[in-house]
Amino acid sequence: MRRAILFAVLAAAASLAAYWLALHPGQISIQWLGYRLEPPIGLLVLAVLAFTVVVILLYRVIRAILGTPRRIGQARTDSRRSRGYKALSQGMVAVAAGDAQEAQRWSRRAEDLLEDPPITLLLAAQAAQLNGDEKAAEKYFNAMLEKPETRFLGLRGLLMQALREGDHQRALGYVRQAHALRPKTPWVVTNLFELSQRSGDLEAASAALKQAVKIKAMDKADADHKGAVITLAKAERLLAEGQKEEAFTQARLADRSDPDLLAAALLHARLAVERKAWKEAAKVVERSWPRTPSAELAALYRAAAPEAKPLEQVKRFTRLAALNPKHRESHLALAEATLEAGLWGEARRHLAELVTLAGEDPPRAQVCRLMARLEEAERHDTASARRWLERAAAAPPDPAWVCDSCGAVASRWSANCGSCGTFDSLDWRLPRRVGALAAAGDDLPRIAAKAAPPVAPPAPHAAPVVELSAAGTPRLPAVTPLPGPPDRVKPIAKPEGEGDGAQRPQAAEPAARPADDDDSDAAAVEGYMPPRPTS
Repeated sequence: MRRAILFAVLAAAASLAAYWLALHPGQISIQWLGYRLEPPIGLLVLAVLAFTVVVILLYRVIRAILGTPRRIGQARTDSRRSRGYKALSQGMVAVAAGDAQEAQRWSRRAEDLLEDPPITLLLAAQAAQLNGDEKAAEKYFNAMLEKPETRFLGLRGLLMQALREGDHQRALGYVRQAHALRPKTPWVVTNLFELSQRSGDLEAASAALKQAVKIKAMDKADADHKGAVITLAKAERLLAEGQKEEAFTQARLADRSDPDLLAAALLHARLAVERKAWKEAAKVVERSWPRTPSAELAALYRAAAPEAKPLEQVKRFTRLAALNPKHRESHLALAEATLEAGLWGEARRHLAELVTLAGEDPPRAQVCRLMARLEEAERHDTASARRWLERAAAAPPDPAWVCDSCGAVASRWSANCGSCGTFDSLDWRLPRRVGALAAAGDDLPRIAAKAAPPVAPPAPHAAPVVELSAAGTPRLPAVTPLPGPPDRVKPIAKPEGEGDGAQRPQAAEPAARPADDDDSDAAAVEGYMPPRPTS
């Protein structure tokens, strides 16, 4: 459109000039080399224009002739580049498809045609990796470091190689160099955080975490949780170094930063108990119990009242259990507290209610151990207590620190899994059990809400009572000791004068405890409701 307008303007100008010359005719006199010319002015102008056109055409012809070799060379270069980029594209497709031989073939062709531009180094490195030649891939990545335009990409390749080889120190060096080049790249910041905390540089990890939130490479809630884990790791390190005051400050900060972090609540409460800050320790347990109850929290809650009598402990645990009444740990805590207070019926009732919860039948190891203590304490029945302890050995596991990544079970919490090294992967939950449980024997004891009257031991060939599930199969046991007082199974003392080889007299049957003894003792317990009589 612009050209058409320009042509129209020039044509109009030429027409006006011709019209003006026609209205103003004249002659020009030229004398040159003995000749005299007097052409009209219009003819002279026309001759000048024709001469100009001829000169321009002649110039273009000469330029075209002289520029032919250059144009031929440019055409060959363009064709070579086109074929090189086509080979590069085919190589990338082969890498994506996992065809190592094709990728390597196209990589060599692209390198020959494109005369080793930066992009061919990347294809060559990826083809070498696909072919399993890590040394060649490392050579290409290092070559990329020498070119400013590919240095960042080469660092990423070397970083991925180091991570695959498990060389985290070398990977940390590469990611620090990448961070110096492009500090706002999300994968650089997240890898800097992971590798810094893994290497123990918790301050650098905290700084990287803050930067990740700033550039929106990580969700704020997730960053807050990871920050609490880092703070808790600092507290653990300070505690190992003997700096208990600083460790307590960091543990309290981690607990307040993420109230759902059970490990932070445990360390906070434990250090508060050691400082004899009983009220603070109890408040920590009471705040954590509705979200993440555990046996260790219950033990710390008991330790937070060292002078409380057994019935006072029952009152305290009744209030604690009311914060999460349907959880297994609430029943276990109340069962142990009532057992310590001598409320046998209440202890048996809580254990019986526990095995009715989902996933608690067959009973787990802690339940079996408590039942052994109950049988020994209430009825002095060492045979039944022994059977419960044997049952605990094959019972399903109790909750523990389990890695969500590899499934390993840890004895204590740490920021990184001791097996696979994954950060923040330990969770307090029930471990998975592989394989079927051992078959229940015919002498498995029964959990009942109320103790049966004590009876003499059965005859050698008498058929004992077998506890059956709803499906009609024997109920099996449960596993994993929880912190607290050890199982107390006391053997019956031998009568005086009785030797190992002497004939042992039959033990006298203990007197049965009145049925309402537990009710009278438990009446002083806050919130206690006596069991309803059964018809």
